[in-house]
Amino acid sequence: MKRVLICAAIAIALVGCGRSAFFDFTGSATYAEALPHTKRGELVDRFESKALISASYLNAIYPNNKDYNGTETFLIGLYIANDFSAKEKSGLNNPNYSLSLNGDKPSGVQTVDKNDPLLKLMPLVNRWSRYYIVRFASAKKLALSLTEADTNQSIVISFEKPLAE
Repeated sequence: MKRVLICAAIAIALVGCGRSAFFDFTGSATYAEALPHTKRGELVDRFESKALISASYLNAIYPNNKDYNGTETFLIGLYIANDFSAKEKSGLNNPNYSLSLNGDKPSGVQTVDKNDPLLKLMPLVNRWSRYYIVRFASAKKLALSLTEADTNQSIVISFEKPLAE
């Protein structure tokens, strides 16, 4: 009798686990395309996160978008701990942090509204980060870095350029 109950419990558990979360995935094709072109990094001090950055390489996600021609364009999500100051000195405007691509400063920064439809299509989006579309001059290699001025600590995230078709 115990064996029958144990076998029945195992069978019920296996049937319940038979449907994987992957069958219910209803994400967009853009989300799936963005996953391999999205990376994150973290600055840590004594097991405490000081800054988190997520970056999606928009040139690779939207290769036919004419707005990205001649530039390297990223969707940047930035969370900096204790960065609750006025808007003009927070996020990418925080004087203690700088963002660069191969050591070069951005050629353009555009703040992305929390309700922007682009954020719904991208992975690694959270409610605590501030989002920006950041453009850099065209480059052969893509080493995006966020540096803290006080400690000179850096996060470096490398991306691959898509192959030309």
